[in-house]
Amino acid sequence: MVNTKTLSVNELQVLEQNLKEVLHNHFSEILSRVNYSGQLAELLNVLGLENLLPYQKVNSNKQGIILVIGQSEVKQNKLLAVAKELGFDKNRFEFCLDYSKAKTFQYKKMQYSLNYSYVLVGAMPHSVKDKGNFSSMITAIEEQEGYPPVIRMGSNELKITKTGFYNCLKNLVEHNFIIN
Repeated sequence: MVNTKTLSVNELQVLEQNLKEVLHNHFSEILSRVNYSGQLAELLNVLGLENLLPYQKVNSNKQGIILVIGQSEVKQNKLLAVAKELGFDKNRFEFCLDYSKAKTFQYKKMQYSLNYSYVLVGAMPHSVKDKGNFSSMITAIEEQEGYPPVIRMGSNELKITKTGFYNCLKNLVEHNFIIN
């Protein structure tokens, strides 16, 4: 059972001193434990530090556009039906589901834009016009400043499926990274 008692000023000062000592001596162990328990995002969210997560590095727009890009056998209307099932407005999504059109997509429009929340990627060409010296555009987005967080769709290979799309959106909502 969780104790919800509010601490007095003196009790809070003692707790602060004890926490400083424990955190100083066991910080790596505690951080690993919270990470492997799946509660790291929740902890950082409670502390107001969710921007420290690597996939929260730039964009904190929880209601922004979610770009879905890469080859997909699943049609856009099917993916929108999945999104609607989860309570999303269809206008929250931008799709580029054609492998060859991903080559000429204007990726730079997302850099330093607060309009985008996430980029969900499937299979796409390595050679695209905005990738610069990076091995792929996915890596360029992940490693350059100013881009929204990237989620690689698929388990063993990059692949956009209805189930993967559903699970990805559900996970983002459950961890409070986006609002549906």
